[in-house]
Amino acid sequence: MKGTHFLTISVAHAVVFTIILKFLYVFDYIPWSPIKWTKRWQVFSDAHPSVKWFLTFLVVFLVINLAMALFMIVSKMPAIATSIVVGFAIWILLEWSIYQDFSHISWKSVPIISVILIICRALAETIHYYDQEVYDDKRK
Repeated sequence: MKGTHFLTISVAHAVVFTIILKFLYVFDYIPWSPIKWTKRWQVFSDAHPSVKWFLTFLVVFLVINLAMALFMIVSKMPAIATSIVVGFAIWILLEWSIYQDFSHISWKSVPIISVILIICRALAETIHYYDQEVYDDKRK
């Protein structure tokens, strides 16, 4: 995959995921704040919330790049299987990093896991599409 395609796809997915995080937080679908990690890790804890949201976007961008690299490695496997496995792994790491245990997993976790699985499925299908349709046609 070309670097420009990789960058464009990851930026688009990171923007969408960050906007959805903001939506879930504003309407109380998630019980935690997506920008509270800056206070816990003492990184720009006194900064304006827009700076914190930009930092959250950068973290999401990095995670999406790692997920895309993983999807490129296992592109021969079915996209649904890899997206579910990677999505659940990301969700478990997210829940653990917020609470340091799994006692807070409840019905409040359903919106975030749904969004993570949808984004992972979209990433996996995009990688699969580029691998099969775009670059296979150019190889022939």
